Amino acid sequence: MSGGPLSAVLSAFEGGAGSLDEITRITGMSPDVVQSSVDHLRRMGRIEAKELSMGCPSGGCGSCASGTADGDAGCGSSGPSTERRGPVLVQLSLRR
Repeated sequence: MSGGPLSAVLSAFEGGAGSLDEITRITGMSPDVVQSSVDHLRRMGRIEAKELSMGCPSGGCGSCASGTADGDAGCGSSGPSTERRGPVLVQLSLRR
């Protein structure tokens, strides 16, 4: 791809890529270069990032995405908390 990594990442987003893994596959760039490009585009205001998780689920650790098969917390917490812990899903989108 011509135009450098920032242009390639923007083009992948515009083409419908929905994850950093997809952008890596589409552009052929290393994951580190893709992550650095996304970080730079965020600082420039070209890409917007929005956190999509809020605290522990009401169903307890067994219903949490980071919970273990036996229902224990996978985030290292001693149990459900009102504080946000564990993985945080971030939605990236182009700024219009």
